[in-house]
Amino acid sequence: MRLLLRAGILLGLAAAACKEAATPVDFKDPVALSANLSSVDSAIKGEAFRSFGAATLSLSVAAAPALGPVAPLVATMRPQLQRSGSQMLLPGLRQAGRLQAELPNLSAAAAQGRVIPDSVYGRVYEWDATLHQYRWQGATVAGLTGVRFMLYAVDLNDQVIEPVTAIGTLDIIDQSTPTKLQVQVLVKGVGGSPTYVDYTISLQQNGPTSATATASGSITNGQAGSANKTLSFDQTLTINGTSASAHATYALNNPAITVIVKESVEFSNPNLVIDADFQLVQAGQETIEVVGHVTINTSTQSAIVNVTVYQGGHPVASISGNPHDPATQWKDAGGNPLTAADLAALDHLFDAFERFQAALEGLFLPVTTFAHL
Repeated sequence: MRLLLRAGILLGLAAAACKEAATPVDFKDPVALSANLSSVDSAIKGEAFRSFGAATLSLSVAAAPALGPVAPLVATMRPQLQRSGSQMLLPGLRQAGRLQAELPNLSAAAAQGRVIPDSVYGRVYEWDATLHQYRWQGATVAGLTGVRFMLYAVDLNDQVIEPVTAIGTLDIIDQSTPTKLQVQVLVKGVGGSPTYVDYTISLQQNGPTSATATASGSITNGQAGSANKTLSFDQTLTINGTSASAHATYALNNPAITVIVKESVEFSNPNLVIDADFQLVQAGQETIEVVGHVTINTSTQSAIVNVTVYQGGHPVASISGNPHDPATQWKDAGGNPLTAADLAALDHLFDAFERFQAALEGLFLPVTTFAHL
């Protein structure tokens, strides 16, 4: 949950801006771009949201989740894909693989007509400073068809600071129906105001080998007037027997910035084929886009990559081939190798998008954890 286009890309763009002469990979007006990215980040870097992220990693105290078998492949492939930027595609692959592998569990959860066991409805999970973890200590909330986690001040590593200081609450509310598993996620300040996070997640099985997961809502820094930063989002993940696709749109209100992510994964033994399109749309400025196509051989754990970076619809950098082959190099629009500074800027860009992908995965945790996915 530690999302979203953070300082790494800003440093990379600043380094590119300091060069004496522009090259085809350089971004135009990096100062303005850095400011916009900082604005997007401000919607989610507040203490309440970081504490929420830390709490979602502890949801297993109420339900023990399974681990998807695609995780070992992701761990193996990440170093190989690092220099090509294609590592940014792996969080989406992990999420799709986990949901696809656990469809039988989804069927069982759907048969119960709920995500959260009614036996834990109303429980309040608090931090135990002796055990250094969340646990239920007897407190309950009347009428809550779900569970509550108390949120506490966290350090720079998003770890709960002891002795604890309460800063709000996380409610996960079961809204399931006989045909759909659904929860609402609410993060509020002490006393119930302001509301920092409010979104709904659903999981719906479409057949024996098909399901759709959706998440929509908003994240805000909770401030008023011109200082308010609210990030609204909609995302959908659809899986079938041998394929999966995802689409997500994140829109910041102030300034107007939109991040769009499109991904698809298809398995044809022994190959996994991943296609992705990441776009950063800035009002009054050129769109930055990364388009990737990666084929992974699951038997040999080798890969072929094709990645292109665009600005304003024009290609500014690309790489194609086996990422392990020293001859596979990044090139600019004129076919020339990129400079070290250009490569550093691209590394920051891809790392930022990878963190963004990890955020897409993390937002589903409140429902996938309780549904044992």
